[in-house]
Amino acid sequence: MAVSEASRHNRIIALMALVKLVLTADFAIVSIAIPSIGRDLGVGPALLSWIVTANTLVLAGTLIIGGKLVDRFGHRRALVLGILMFSAGSIGAGLAPSFAFVLLARTMQALAVALLSPAAFSLLTAFLPDGPVRHRALGVFGITQGASLILGLLCGGWIVSAFGWRAVFLVNVPLLAIALVMALRFVPKAPVLAKEPVDIGGAVTLTTALVLFVSSVVMLGKVGPTPLALGMLGGSAIAGMAFAMIERRVSVPLVPPSLFSRPLFGLAAWMLLLFLGGVGGLMVLSQLYMQRVLGFSAASAGLGAMPYALAVIAAGHMAPTLLARFSVRTAAIGAALLNLTGFLWLAATMGQPYALSVAPALVICALGSVTTFIVLMQAATSPLAPAEQGVGSAVLFTAQQVGTGLGASVTMLLLDTSSGDPTADSFRLPFLVLAAGIAIALTSLLTLGPRREPLTT
Repeated sequence: MAVSEASRHNRIIALMALVKLVLTADFAIVSIAIPSIGRDLGVGPALLSWIVTANTLVLAGTLIIGGKLVDRFGHRRALVLGILMFSAGSIGAGLAPSFAFVLLARTMQALAVALLSPAAFSLLTAFLPDGPVRHRALGVFGITQGASLILGLLCGGWIVSAFGWRAVFLVNVPLLAIALVMALRFVPKAPVLAKEPVDIGGAVTLTTALVLFVSSVVMLGKVGPTPLALGMLGGSAIAGMAFAMIERRVSVPLVPPSLFSRPLFGLAAWMLLLFLGGVGGLMVLSQLYMQRVLGFSAASAGLGAMPYALAVIAAGHMAPTLLARFSVRTAAIGAALLNLTGFLWLAATMGQPYALSVAPALVICALGSVTTFIVLMQAATSPLAPAEQGVGSAVLFTAQQVGTGLGASVTMLLLDTSSGDPTADSFRLPFLVLAAGIAIALTSLLTLGPRREPLTT
């Protein structure tokens, strides 16, 4: 490989890592800043939760549309627009005079993420050759995710304490300025597919279906099966059926049917939904368990999650080796068994000290879930045509987003708090249900997955 080509690959990987760093660290740091935002702006917990909920709803509803825009207008334009939108949202939130402005700015950031997530990830498949270079980039992707979580956990509280909550938004701006320069210099221009018709009906019905579904899941997790929550769930099903009917009739559908004609793509989306459901449930339950049962403070519980973030980095190192040596089937089965072991360990050790229960399980689950994510994303996106990379990545990220929210909400519904604060025994059933989800994913792979599907070409 020529030196100039190696340099170009490294610049693409660096840009992807920087965008991932900003997006992941921002989510972690903002989560820590939420109590300070409430105190400063006089907002109660119910309204404050919308900082996270609104972000989740907008992302779930617009990721696939964002991916389609990446394919239509090119990675360079999508990255530039997304970076500018996220910067505007960060500045708007940092200078917001009221909570309503914070929510508006966070909505702008979520719309930007709907462009940036598929654009940044599909850089790897669009501009890097399959094999060792792409495998190394996928490892960097996983390492960056873990490092970003650590950065958010360690720096978030310090930034809020030293400079106030507004600084957690404004700190994004200089990093985004660097990313903007890199995108303009290092990402090639692509022609605009101007003649391709826009599937407006598909976009509206899909967004409606996803927003209603995620809204119903969030409501079910907070207040249970109310008529409104069930009505939203029914509305989501109706909108989903309307979307399917529209997609059969339009000449250029929002989600190309060719995506799901590939043997691994649909299976990967289904497995990511289940695996990330486990991650969403694990994050919520482990924090509740450490604070309500083990008596950790909020700061100590944040540090208690550090083994997970460190294991994410380790998984980023481990994944390229798996990608080079094993098939999709073997690597995914191994990762699924790790995840299953982690959840079963948690269910069996509730009531034991942190070092014997939560800490090892967080490490095992992180190794399993992150390795699964990297392996499946590589296997599912590598065969896609260049014009399908953005929307293909977005479909998989949407499965991840919906799965995370679904896992968190379902486990909250299953957690028994009828006698007041939950006890150690209250957590056994939710962890067993998460283990069952992983077992379903593993069964799907064993029965539907290809017997021989090499990860390298």
